[in-house]
Amino acid sequence: MLENHLLLERRNDPFILRLRLKHSVKSKKVIVLFQILIVFLSFQTKTQAQSPYKLKGPVLIRPFGDSITYGIGFTKDWQCPVYEIGQYLCMPPARTGGGYRGWMTIYSFMQDGIAFTTEGYQSGGSNASQWIFDTQTHDGYPSWTNEQLLPKAKLASFSNITLVHSGTNDMWQILKNSNPTDAMIDQVATSAGASLFTLLNALLQSNPKTYLFVAQIIKVSAPQKGYNSFDYETVNKVIFKYNNYIANNWYNFPPESRARMTLVDMHHTLIPVEDYFGDGIHPNMFGYRKIACSWIRAIKGEKKNQDDPCSGILTGEADKRMIPSKEEMLQMTPPKDKLEQFLKGKPTRK
Repeated sequence: MLENHLLLERRNDPFILRLRLKHSVKSKKVIVLFQILIVFLSFQTKTQAQSPYKLKGPVLIRPFGDSITYGIGFTKDWQCPVYEIGQYLCMPPARTGGGYRGWMTIYSFMQDGIAFTTEGYQSGGSNASQWIFDTQTHDGYPSWTNEQLLPKAKLASFSNITLVHSGTNDMWQILKNSNPTDAMIDQVATSAGASLFTLLNALLQSNPKTYLFVAQIIKVSAPQKGYNSFDYETVNKVIFKYNNYIANNWYNFPPESRARMTLVDMHHTLIPVEDYFGDGIHPNMFGYRKIACSWIRAIKGEKKNQDDPCSGILTGEADKRMIPSKEEMLQMTPPKDKLEQFLKGKPTRK
């Protein structure tokens, strides 16, 4: 009885009660922390298991779009039309050029970018190094609109990653109006944005395993002396509205589609005139370099840097390999009539 009485007193002792309470709180904290850890680890495992692409080993990339994907302004292939298949292809390929695709290849070779090969239904515009390293194929079609690209988007694809810069040729519609109003600008931008979203859905459906990086497209610039003039300021208003449409309607995609896409803002990436080819529409070699770096940053999941996208990527060795000679620069400069042809529609048989 005495032992029971002492035991009861110990149980009711305030000090013992405080210890028990403290121990109970600690135990609950440990349990909660353990549960959080379990959830976090399971989320991490699930995220890793669902990762749309891996950067270990070469990834298969599908460059997709128009003449900016092709590389006009930094390729000599404009002068080698193959009308039977609606492409431009020079043989042997040039030492340099290839638009942003050429820069991505040389960065990969110099181990400044990512290891990759490419996929696509044509090879025009690619340089010699791209043919060696299997990065020459792509789906960049000069002058094509989003709607014209749709059949290509529906073709079979097995790429891990698809890079989409498309819509520039949809912008020219505004120039058919002598005095374009804000309502007209909105209409052109909205129509182009809707056709882009149709294009993106087709790319997602044709390849259930691909991950899309979608550009808010680059602006145009004032054409240089000797090139055809156009109302670039009005076109830039449409581009601004188009890029805003993409961003503002991005969340209209179903969650499962958004989980397979990343938006890459390139609207302010290029410096007017300085980073542009003479026509004010296509980038020059430095502009394409910035586009390449923007893609690389996005693929690696690095913080965007439109002011200096090549920071941490660019090396002098890559520059030396890619900068063309004066003779090569002349070969990369299409005459006015060819540039006009690129803006009028698909190449046709002569």
